[in-house]
Amino acid sequence: MFRREHPLGSQKESIDYILYGAFEYTVDLTMLEVECRSNKIRKYGSISVSGQLPTYPSPNPNLVHFLSKFTYPLQRSHALNGLGGWENKGVFGQAAPFQFGIDLVEAAIAQRQFLRIVDDYPSLYAGPHVRNAIRRYELFWLPLLAHMPLVSRNAPLDIAWVWHVHMLSPVDYQRDCNEIVATLVDHKILVGEQRDKGLVKARALWEKVYPEEPFEVDLAAPVCDAPDFQSRIEYDIEAACARQRVFNYQVSLPHFAGKRFLTEAVKRYKLHLYLKQKNPELFFVPCYDFDLIWHAHQLNPLIYTQDTTEILGKVYDHNDSVNDRRPGSQLSKSETVTREKWKNLGQIFALNGAMFRGEPPLCTQKESIDYSLHGAFEYTVDLTMLEVEGLPKSKTYTVKIEDVNGSQVLKVQVRGPAARVTKSNGVLSRFAYKKKNSGNLRVRIQQHGTCSCFSHLLDESADNVVPQPETHKLTIAGNLIVRFTTVVHPPQPDEYIFTVMPNGDFSPVQDAASILSSPALFLSPCSLNQTLASSEMSMHRLLDYWGREAFTCRVMHSAELLFSSVEVMNRVGNVVSTAHLLRENILPTKEQVGKPDFCCTLNEAGGIRAILIRGCIDWGICIGKWKGAVKGVPGVPGIKGSEGSPGVKGTPGVKGQPGDLCIEFFSLSGAQEWKRVKKRRENFRVSLSKKEIVNINLRTGVISFPSAISAVPESIALGFSIAVLHLLCQPNTSTRMTDHTKPSVMASSLEDKPRRIRCEDLALVVAAGFYATTVPSYAYVNFKLGDACGGGGGCGGCGGCGGCGGCGGCGGCGGCGCGGCG
Repeated sequence: MFRREHPLGSQKESIDYILYGAFEYTVDLTMLEVECRSNKIRKYGSISVSGQLPTYPSPNPNLVHFLSKFTYPLQRSHALNGLGGWENKGVFGQAAPFQFGIDLVEAAIAQRQFLRIVDDYPSLYAGPHVRNAIRRYELFWLPLLAHMPLVSRNAPLDIAWVWHVHMLSPVDYQRDCNEIVATLVDHKILVGEQRDKGLVKARALWEKVYPEEPFEVDLAAPVCDAPDFQSRIEYDIEAACARQRVFNYQVSLPHFAGKRFLTEAVKRYKLHLYLKQKNPELFFVPCYDFDLIWHAHQLNPLIYTQDTTEILGKVYDHNDSVNDRRPGSQLSKSETVTREKWKNLGQIFALNGAMFRGEPPLCTQKESIDYSLHGAFEYTVDLTMLEVEGLPKSKTYTVKIEDVNGSQVLKVQVRGPAARVTKSNGVLSRFAYKKKNSGNLRVRIQQHGTCSCFSHLLDESADNVVPQPETHKLTIAGNLIVRFTTVVHPPQPDEYIFTVMPNGDFSPVQDAASILSSPALFLSPCSLNQTLASSEMSMHRLLDYWGREAFTCRVMHSAELLFSSVEVMNRVGNVVSTAHLLRENILPTKEQVGKPDFCCTLNEAGGIRAILIRGCIDWGICIGKWKGAVKGVPGVPGIKGSEGSPGVKGTPGVKGQPGDLCIEFFSLSGAQEWKRVKKRRENFRVSLSKKEIVNINLRTGVISFPSAISAVPESIALGFSIAVLHLLCQPNTSTRMTDHTKPSVMASSLEDKPRRIRCEDLALVVAAGFYATTVPSYAYVNFKLGDACGGGGGCGGCGGCGGCGGCGGCGGCGGCGCGGCG
């Protein structure tokens, strides 16, 4: 049963204001959703109610004005406060009483597309461009929209960004808008074609109203002649822009664009609002999944104002300035309270793929650096003319010219005693050679089985070769003369070949954070404060194609902090790429995403480990898993028979298998997708594209790839990452906890095992930490954290670090065997 409470007043017009009205319903139900459609009320559930809605103006003139000025969906379900039962329901989505004025999943996807555009311009996070954008936003954009409100207009990128940041403090935004333009300016994120059309509309209006101020600015160029400006906006937008850089990084992985992940995030956002509704005095912290949803909601200011006022009785403010994550801080204490409240509702606050993944360093330089001097060059040579003089007889001879590798450059027949060979197009033959391999040409002159062989070096000592003809003369035995003319074209980069010079000594270090280039990215907030935790470090030189030192690589491990890192430094000591072990909750599981082929997922319980590779930005994620390890089963000896007692046949043992490392690589640069990885023995081939393949040889320590790959330091970090994963992923079999962080110690105890992989012979694995003593290996994580064995074939030993999977005796004699090491 319900009743309608109608406002007092008279109605003289027949205009239908039904869509603008507010109604109050008293319902004896646990939950009621109301939809306005064709003047009918429909209850979804087992009980239905219906009736005609009143057709006179709303008693709240402000609400009429508020709704009539903007377009909203006809279906608006109102929040019913005071509904109980959430605490008693296991699936909070079934009891969520809140509905929103926009599709928050689509809004979050659009927001993330916008953030990816912003992230291409580091100047928008700090500096003169931010201050100039605030000036343009306050003096031009807000007044423009206040007088001509139209959400389909799109702001130029610099203004769109500071506007975006301003709206993420909704109370400040409302106050500042009222101060500057005396109204709340609405907003909607436009992307794709809508964004392009919105820019065209905004440009036309802008250039008409502000002919002296350019509509767009060059964000890659310095700010020139920006006038002095004193802002009237109280909110510190400039500081907020810097903070939002960190937020943008947290939500940049591809699963944040997946609808399944975001749909669950909306449910978690509802629970967040529910907790705030029930505990208005508490400060609740979000995870990044529903924080993205929360941001998307705020970027529609009028809808956000209405929605949160209906739910909480006032506009729900958002404070992103609380970022101190140290133990005992407000954020740390509030997180503890938040987790407890979620637990009381039968929910888990922490979620894989939604947790803080570190603070990236500010990237101010995204242009590619030219590393071509470290690569091999290829020279293209045109052979344009051949002359032979002094042949002993007027007979036919065959002249062959070959390069240093024996490949044929030219084969031609001539007739003595002299001959001259050319072609109408000017080129007899075209061939290529690499400078380091030298340009030796071998000339053979044959006649009826006799052969004269001699060689000539094409001396191209200059790096910049001028493509002009050069004639080479060879004289044999005083009378036989060979002349040939070549044109050498300027060299082109061919490939990079880097050789790691492993240093097996790992030195102990204290306070790893003081050494690392990006400690806030590599280490968890808790680990940053553990200055006495044991760590080890080693430095390795990388020689280029010419044998010159091109890079230095610093490898660091700490089992206590559960971290491993690789830092590639150029010749002046600047870190140009990094790789570090990801914590277990950074990536989602396959079950959390709708399209796992386009998202990087991780199930660490299966012994899988992941390493993030960065240059100036995230470049890729390398995932390793040890497969094929089988525990050896010892044989059972037979029992010899005797008179009156038959013997018992023995049972053969089963040989253990060491297994091997399987690698997957997910690209984060350009197209975010899985790349093809091939493995053959100790060689890995990672195909970044059809022709861009990185080759990693663990045994020789050689990392090579074509010159078309511009991400040179990142490719080197990829090679080291695979070597580090070779150590981290092995399900080692030692039962002594003290050995779990020492790959070489576990290997030395298994030297007599027939199937042991000799990691000490793998140069890149040695450099990655084979002789270190603080490696957060699979065995350490398994023992320390109680991780399931999973990928190691039921915890059967491995081969990588020296485990053999157990020999199982000889596998056929039924002898005693050794039982393996597992």
